[in-house]
Amino acid sequence: MRRSRLVDRIEAAGHCKGAGVKGKQTLRHQRLVRGLVLLAGLLPLLLAACGTSGNGGPPLADDQTFVYPYTRSDNVNQVVLDPHAVAYLADSTFTDMLYSGLVTFSPDLTVVGDAATDWTVDTTGKIYTFHLRQNMHFSDGTPLTATDFAYSLSRAFDPHLCDVLDKATYGPAPGGTGFCSPGLIQNFLGHIVGGADYNSGTRTQSIVGPGTDPNFGVSVLDPLTLQIRLDAPVAYFMEALTYPTSYPVEKKLVDRYPNGTWVQHLDEGGTNGPFKVAQYDASSSPQRIILEPNPYWEQAWGKNLTLKKVIRPLYASVDSEYKDYRSGKYDFTDVPVQSYFTARGQSDFNEVPFLAETYFGLNFNQPPMNNKQVRQALSLSLNKQLLVDRVENGGAIPTNHIVPKGMPGFNSGLLTPGSDPTQSLTGNQTEAQNLLKAAQATCKTDPITFQMPAECPYITGNQKQPIEIHVSASNQTRVAIATFAAQQWNTILGLNIQVVPTKPDDFGKAIFSVPNPYQMWILGWAADYPDPQDWLSLQFMSNSPANYSQIKNAQLDQLFRQADSEQNQDKRMGLYNQAEQMVVEEVPWIPYEQAKLFWRMRPWVRGFGLNSQGLMVDIAWANVYIANH
Repeated sequence: MRRSRLVDRIEAAGHCKGAGVKGKQTLRHQRLVRGLVLLAGLLPLLLAACGTSGNGGPPLADDQTFVYPYTRSDNVNQVVLDPHAVAYLADSTFTDMLYSGLVTFSPDLTVVGDAATDWTVDTTGKIYTFHLRQNMHFSDGTPLTATDFAYSLSRAFDPHLCDVLDKATYGPAPGGTGFCSPGLIQNFLGHIVGGADYNSGTRTQSIVGPGTDPNFGVSVLDPLTLQIRLDAPVAYFMEALTYPTSYPVEKKLVDRYPNGTWVQHLDEGGTNGPFKVAQYDASSSPQRIILEPNPYWEQAWGKNLTLKKVIRPLYASVDSEYKDYRSGKYDFTDVPVQSYFTARGQSDFNEVPFLAETYFGLNFNQPPMNNKQVRQALSLSLNKQLLVDRVENGGAIPTNHIVPKGMPGFNSGLLTPGSDPTQSLTGNQTEAQNLLKAAQATCKTDPITFQMPAECPYITGNQKQPIEIHVSASNQTRVAIATFAAQQWNTILGLNIQVVPTKPDDFGKAIFSVPNPYQMWILGWAADYPDPQDWLSLQFMSNSPANYSQIKNAQLDQLFRQADSEQNQDKRMGLYNQAEQMVVEEVPWIPYEQAKLFWRMRPWVRGFGLNSQGLMVDIAWANVYIANH
């Protein structure tokens, strides 16, 4: 779900040369947005004091236009502008410009108020009362109140939301079907009373009702007060509330253009964030969406945007985006993985670690992945350091972790599985071979059924059945990773592992279906919110919609439930550390790399920067400007 942006330097001298403000501040990744927040307050003062006069000329460029391409990197250029259907990071880079949720993140990834100025939690830890910012409006001037947030949450849980969105709004495959995931909101806000049942179709009532009725999860107490009721204390609820599924949409526009087509008419209203859609430009090549400041957001938030226009060309391929940047067209570009080695020597190149990982998924319901020893043998035989160095050319960081470095709850003491645990990234090939031999030793014919265990044809005999790794055919880097890994596994373990490049639409539908038909696959995951729950109980609890490996472990489930509700942060992180080590022992995933964010950006773009989730939060856009050049 994620992508790459960051600025590493803000020059105060560039704001007010005539006033004698000097100096240069280099911002490390963890401090970036903090600096931007401070700058948000300073910039209007500096500009007001300096104006366009003074020694050295104007500090700002006359043309405050930022050209900021959009690329999904899966050969699809159909942007998803409905926040309740967002499942990809690239689309969040749009929704975080167009919408403002109840809460957002500060520089250190702490939850702070956004459309809600403050909130309280009752003594049970289950009832949250949000007090909204005054004088909020949608971009067409329609007042925005607690009723709009209640409607939007109910809409996001609607079990029929995805029935029509893909085909009616985004068109047929490729690129249409699969945009909207029906159970997506359960991953984030499923503990809102009635939400999961309503989303799954077992509840017919809306989740919105009177605040005194415990059977309803969302209540409007007055125009500026929203109450949300949970079915249990949830320690990560506020972090999860930052995901776009809780953003407000304008009912009037949604009703006017049914079946999700309202997102094609956002130039008429419908957004409440710092920008609004000024134009859908289908005549340009590539097509583009042009944004301009939303004066109603500026008024309610008390922030003035310096940018007057943001142009977002829509690309289906990062290679095309990068080519056009190099020809001088744009202010910013993602860098293709294969160009990392040469791009990193350029003066406009930037990189930081990213809270995202890529992994081999293993399906417990598909032999031979039903055998724990086989899964552990696959994990330990893989030389991740060699894999990432050879294929990624330094563009990623090899890892054994489920929870990536930089996340709260990162377990620095995590060990590899098996009887000889280490922290090695090069594997333990001898232990892997021993584990496979132990699995092979169980391959004996049952005297009653006259059958061998289901995994045996894949791990024994001279003509072993093939084990298939499915990979999205549009991602050539992952195809190369799978090919290199299969060579290692076949050489070290003597298996018959084959790579199956698969059409992106077919790949996505298979992974997200129940049951998942694949034995193995490659997929990436990035932090939806900075909490280990997003990486652990969300992925591996038995009943989780995101449990694509179909791991079912009662001991893990109990540990997850305890960690998810624990209010003491130190104790909670310790529980997640314990759970992660258990997950690594079970091997539903073989994580092999933590991603890096890397991009190139023109030096005159100032104040633009993403947090370690790869996002530019809405309130940070007031800091962005184009310097005189």
